[in-house]
Amino acid sequence: MFTKACDLSELREGKYEVVAVNRTLMLVVWPYNEQPKAFQGLCPHFKEPLADARFDGKTLTCAHHDWAFEGTTGVCIKGKPCTLAEYPLKIEGSEVWVDTEGVTPNFVG
Repeated sequence: MFTKACDLSELREGKYEVVAVNRTLMLVVWPYNEQPKAFQGLCPHFKEPLADARFDGKTLTCAHHDWAFEGTTGVCIKGKPCTLAEYPLKIEGSEVWVDTEGVTPNFVG
């Protein structure tokens, strides 16, 4: 079931926003020239929060151990092979909605 995550006006292309939906921490990432994506809010490495990650509009880098993830797919490009769990996201009017049902964050330690 989709739940409102934030207003579209809170997002900026090339940036991300930290949100909690149904008690699930996640990032709504908006890569340049792409559509916004919702990914798990904890790094798969040591479950460190990605709330203070660096994002250059293409790559999301965890501030704790520098694991890096492709902003359009969530695939790890620096660190152990893994992928950030992606939550279904839709935009309706001026609102961003995310569905957490059936999505489990990935962790590799």
